[in-house]
Amino acid sequence: MRIVHISDLHIGKGNDFNQRVYEKGVKILNKIEKDLVFISGDLTIDGLLSDYDLAKEQLGLIEGRLAIVPGNHDERNLGYELFSEYFGEADFVKQFYKILLAGLASSEPDEDEGRLGRRRHEIIEQAVKKNKNKITVVGFHHHLIPVPNSGREKNIIEDAGETLDIILKNEIPIVLMGHRHVPYAVKVHKSLLINAGTFSCNRTRARFGNTFNILDVVQEGKNEISATLAVVNIREERKTEMVKFNSKKGIYENRYCQYLGSAHPINRTSYSD
Repeated sequence: MRIVHISDLHIGKGNDFNQRVYEKGVKILNKIEKDLVFISGDLTIDGLLSDYDLAKEQLGLIEGRLAIVPGNHDERNLGYELFSEYFGEADFVKQFYKILLAGLASSEPDEDEGRLGRRRHEIIEQAVKKNKNKITVVGFHHHLIPVPNSGREKNIIEDAGETLDIILKNEIPIVLMGHRHVPYAVKVHKSLLINAGTFSCNRTRARFGNTFNILDVVQEGKNEISATLAVVNIREERKTEMVKFNSKKGIYENRYCQYLGSAHPINRTSYSD
């Protein structure tokens, strides 16, 4: 199964949103064969009605099945009331092909900080109990652990300890997040914690640029997987393998430290395989 993971689009009429990069990213994304596009929040700049109108229009350019959770920018200015109207429930458990995805709203109205809380922790545990044969994936906006190269640490979810405990004790193999505008992935026990960078916001960090993730997953058993994670740099049209992971065999190879220097040009025809 292939999941394309994008985050932090920051669509709107302000200086954050880069329309040219967005259109180029969508063009690359649409050439990729995929089972799901997961968007981990910050679709808009300020959660305004005009932002949501434009975001709905722009997301209509993306081909494939979408699953979307809100970010802190989407809940500004009563934007949390608009999210479900435009994009569906902010908290959900849905089956997509071979995965059961628990999508959660980690954001709070008019706050940059995030939290999940007991109710969403229960959603995670109910999803695990409900899931018999599929791969369990959890996705939300805020980062669960600190992300290197993203500046001074802030806005990690307030109940990160309790959330991490639920993730680990239930051996959830994949957690998808965003918020920090830097692509990153790390193995913690049998879980792979993955952050996507910013898809189309001008506020990029150093030379990381505008990026999105491609996650290829093969099921090895109940909640046991092997996975390959690649990062696509939109402006440079480069794809770099970042992580190889096998939860069953305990194998984890992270090429993150070589990310800036080892990128290779995208083979455009490879997206049809």
